[in-house]
Order: sequence, then C-alpha cells, then structure tokens
Amino acid sequence: MTVFTLLEIISALSFIAMTAYLTGRSRFIMRCARYPFSWVSQFPLVVLFAFLAITGNYNTLPWGEPLVTTRLIGILLAGIAGGPITGFCVGLICAGYLIVIDYSAIAPALFIILAGTFSGMLRLHFNFHQFTPLMGAGVALVAELCQIVFIALFPGEPVTQFPNLKALIFTPVVSMIGVCLFLYIIKWIEAEQDIYGARAAQLSLAIASRTLPFLRLGFNSHSAKITANIIYELAKADAVSITGRYKRLAFIGKGTEHHKPGEPILSAAVKEAITSKTMKIINTPSDRGCPFPYCPLKAGVVVPLFSGDKVIGTIEIARVNEETVSELDIHIADGIANLLSVQIQLAEVDKQRKMREKAELKALRAQINPHFLFNTINIIMSFTRTDPDKARSLLGSLATLMQRGYSNQDELVTLQYELAAIMAYLEIAMSRFGDRLDVAVNVDDEATTALIPALSLQPLVENALNHGLFPKLGSCLLVIEAYIEEDTLIITVTDNGVGIPPEKLTQIQAGHSEGVGIMNVHQRLTSLYGTKYGLTINSKPTFGTEVWLRVPFQESAAVQKEVGSCENKSSYC
Repeated sequence: MTVFTLLEIISALSFIAMTAYLTGRSRFIMRCARYPFSWVSQFPLVVLFAFLAITGNYNTLPWGEPLVTTRLIGILLAGIAGGPITGFCVGLICAGYLIVIDYSAIAPALFIILAGTFSGMLRLHFNFHQFTPLMGAGVALVAELCQIVFIALFPGEPVTQFPNLKALIFTPVVSMIGVCLFLYIIKWIEAEQDIYGARAAQLSLAIASRTLPFLRLGFNSHSAKITANIIYELAKADAVSITGRYKRLAFIGKGTEHHKPGEPILSAAVKEAITSKTMKIINTPSDRGCPFPYCPLKAGVVVPLFSGDKVIGTIEIARVNEETVSELDIHIADGIANLLSVQIQLAEVDKQRKMREKAELKALRAQINPHFLFNTINIIMSFTRTDPDKARSLLGSLATLMQRGYSNQDELVTLQYELAAIMAYLEIAMSRFGDRLDVAVNVDDEATTALIPALSLQPLVENALNHGLFPKLGSCLLVIEAYIEEDTLIITVTDNGVGIPPEKLTQIQAGHSEGVGIMNVHQRLTSLYGTKYGLTINSKPTFGTEVWLRVPFQESAAVQKEVGSCENKSSYC
C-alpha cells in the first residue's frame, strides 16, 4: 500500500470521524438515535445519513475500476441508528442518486437498499448504546462480503463492475474501520458526558446536602444568599446568581457592583429562562442581555427553579470569558437546579404539614365537648347550695380548662403544666363518678420539667375515663406514671375499665378510628420525633387498657438556665 493510498483512506475516514463527532455532540441527534421509532426522530436521521452516504460516493479509494467508495458506511449507520425504516429510506435515496449519476449501477443500487434495511432490522433487537464498535465492524464485514456475492450473481451485470483483488481485500477493511470509528467516537463522547454527569452529580449532591438545612426554612433572600455562597465555593464559578421571579435574591462573585440583591432582574437571559421555563446557555454578552456595557460576565448557564409546575426563580453559573461554558457547567447547573427545586418543594410540603398540625392542635384545644360542659355546669349548680366550697373549686377547674383551650401557648410545654390541666379535668370528672373513681399519679421529680407536645397527655386521660371507666360498673382506677429511661420520657396511662375490643384496637392502630384524639397525638409525636417514639396501646377487654407515651427527654429551657446559673455561682447556690 502506497503513501498516496494511505492518505486517500485517511481522508475518507476523517470525514466520517468528523461527522461522528458532530453527531455525538448534538443532543437532538443522539436523542433521535435513542428513540428513533417516530417520524419526528426518523426525519433528521434520514437527512444526516443520506448526506453521509451520498458524500461517500465521492470518497473514492484508488483501487482501479470500478470505483470503490465509502457510501455503504453511511447506509449501514443509518440502519444501526434509526432502524429499518430509516435504513430503507436512506438506501432508497442513495440508490436513486446512484442511478442518476450512473444508470448502469443497478446492482449496487439494489444492494444498498437491502443493506440499509438489513442493518435496521438488527436495530430492532439492540438498543443504540448496545451496538459496540466491534459489532458495527462485524455488520460492515458481512455487508461487504454480501455485496461482492450479490454483484457477482446479479444477472446481466458486466464483468467490469466486479471488484479487483485489491478492492476485494481492502474495501471490507475500510468499511469495518469506518463503522467501527463512527461508533467508537459516539461511545467516547457518551463516556465523556457520563464522567461530566458523575462529577456534576457528586458536586450537586454535596451542594444539596449543605444547603438543605437552610432551604427547609423557605426560599427567601437569606437562604438564597447562603446557597449562592456554597455553590460559588464548590463550583469554582466566577459568579453565582439566584433570583426569584421578579427580583434578584442573591449574587456572589464578579459583577456585584450592578447585580445587587433586592433589585429587579436585569439580564435578558434570566427573564427568558423564567418565561420559557427552559435552560438558557449564554456564550456571548449579547446572549446575556445585561444593560450595563462593562459587565465582566460574558458566558454562563441559567436554569429555572420550580415548585411544582410553577417557576419560582433561577440559578445562574457565570463565567468572565466568552464561549467558556463547559459541559460540566451545564451538568452542574442543571443538577443543582433539580435538587434545589426538590428541596424547595419539600420545604413547602413541610411548611404545609406544620400549618396543618398547628390547625389540628388549635382545633383540639378549642374542642370542648358541649355535653361535658353542660354536665359540669349542672354539677356545679347542684353543689352551690349543698357544698359551696366544692362548687367554687369546680368553677376554678373549669376556668383552668377554658383558659387552656383558648390560649395560644407554645407547642411544647412542661409535663408539670400538662398535669395541672389534667388534674383540673380529673377534679370535674371525679364529681361525676362520685366515690367510684380513684386516681393515682406517680411522676418522678426529674420528669416534671420534661417538655412534651401540648395536649398530648390529656386526650389519653379523656379516652380512659369516657371509653374505659365510665361504662364500667363498680370501682374504677386511673393511674398516671412518668419516668425517665435512657434519655426517653415514658408516660403511662392505665385504667381497669372495660378495655378495647381487638377489632376496634386494630382500627385505632391502623389510623381508621373515628375520633381524632389518640391518633392525632400519635401522628404528632411520630412527625416530631420519628417512628421510634409515639404511642403504644395494650388492652384486654374487661381487664383494662394501658397506653405508653414515649418522647425524647428534653428539659425546659428555664430549668436549664437556672441550673447553668447555679453552676456558675458558688456551691451555696
């Protein structure tokens, strides 16, 4: 093989390599190749590979007559990338062109139609990414050998059309190298993009993990500023900008002189990203559309942030030099935007959940059973003449319950405060039971200062009295105990009442009971502290019910402050 022949082969393969590189870099073409079975995807593939095949007619190899070309490479790649319809269409276009320029080339024209269809049939059994360069080389070898046999057996074909010995040897090799080279370049670009994607994903996760505590507080200027600083530090960008829909929330890096937080959005690219809800890649100052002529930022990528289907802002990674936006920048910006959008949505969900829990808590506080209220008033009225002191005490207990129901107290209260309200409730309840009810309260001193969610214990006591003890005939006993065990506050409410039937207990534990008391308490506890904590119910019909309440031990801030001040004083404190 001469140097001239080698240069001719390199020239032909260089054009194929260039086409492969441009194809691999085109997201649109690669998406069409991965999902080719629609006319929207097949049309671009037909145009691309028909151009490659027709151009191959002029990439001649110096092996005498007939002229040996690389057109079969484009035909085979059309079928491999687009399937049988794409392969057939490209083969048909190239065959028509071949007959126009050489009306006697009927056999090669028919064969390239068959070759495109054959390679397309293989595409039905393999995904595009499953076609390795070695598989492509095998398809090219089989196709070239079949072409030689087809031309030799085609009736009426002149002998001059049959390839010479050199063509018989080297043409399959060139086709194999061409198809193999095309697929290798595609695989190389995909691997490179995967590496970029992996680096971007790793960086995005690092950024997301550091920004999560702040974004959970909401998407605002404070959280945006912290997030922008973290992205600027980890992404090594020249500038990072985070905006809302109408104004800039945070800006870190070069250009802070005119891109100031709190001011309206200036960049046309950012406005376009918000309006179109799509990523905007900036390569030149004209793409950015900044009204300040001396803005140092030239290139960048802007990605919208979503809450559901609504755009709530953008994130931008900017560079000071033109045409410096890399694939890594695009992957990083897109990954960060997706993760931040998820975090913002989770923060919104968390906010809605807390609002719902507060509404449920307010409803629980305001829920004073009218029947209980009327009975209490009647009992007080009956005692006004027979036992005025008792009536006065019951009025005080009722006032305590009323004040507690309508006050806007904190979500967390001390166990001592909760027990004070429960004792007021029990004093009224004992007036209804008479001598039938005995109450025992055993609470460790350390447990009295522990913090528990408001109204988490009273519903347990109410259920024990109303559903466990009140229907019972005979003496009734209610026991309330509280103690600390391994940094966990445990409160038990035990009664010797009628118990809970197994089917009813199953419904309560599954959250299907009609009442909101017990399950409301359990859901609030698990939501605040996790599934390790909450309520556990054990009941035996006719023997009674025992309910365990478990929460992490937290001491009241006032007690902690008092202890801390004593530690800082003398031993006589």
